[in-house]
Amino acid sequence: MIWSDIIDAVRTLVFIASQACGHSVGSGILLVSLAVRVALLPLTLRMARQVQEHQSRLAALAPKLEKLRHRHASDQAALGQATLDLYRQHGIGLLPKGSLLSLLVQAPVGAALYRAVGRNLGTRTPFLWISDLARPDTALALVCATLAGVAAGAEPSVGKAAIVMNMIVTGFLAWRLSASVGLYWAASNSVSAVQALVLRRSASQTRPA
Repeated sequence: MIWSDIIDAVRTLVFIASQACGHSVGSGILLVSLAVRVALLPLTLRMARQVQEHQSRLAALAPKLEKLRHRHASDQAALGQATLDLYRQHGIGLLPKGSLLSLLVQAPVGAALYRAVGRNLGTRTPFLWISDLARPDTALALVCATLAGVAAGAEPSVGKAAIVMNMIVTGFLAWRLSASVGLYWAASNSVSAVQALVLRRSASQTRPA
């Protein structure tokens, strides 16, 4: 019942925002999605920086990890234990600090928004070029895929194959689900893209010449 109350509260916020946007449900979805994503930005930025730091520390250990792989090539258990011991010696965890807490905060919020906008919120309601927010929209799916690619591509550690796969999966899901969910994803991916670009710029400024 608590989870249902949270979803109903999010749906109410969307309707209030839509009233403030000239009775536009699509605008309400975008506004609430952007507001929630921006409110989480300090947390997601801190988490992203911790991930970058974690990756940098792991990259510095690459030569030692390679030696361990050669030394324990025939014993995976010994390799795993030696790797854990090396991480402990350098104060590196298996996951970046605070990652679990960040997921525990972000996941329920994102899930509540997803459920709220996906439950008949935009039935037979047009928005911009979209004729019905309750049905999938191909153009919006392409927008979601593009934004997902921009967000992933702004991360220096993400390869081209991962970027393409992220675009394909996001585009396919947005093409299969309602346009109201697509609007939520578009808003969220927009903020993620800006966040990734900010992180990439700050990383380039702090990188030694």
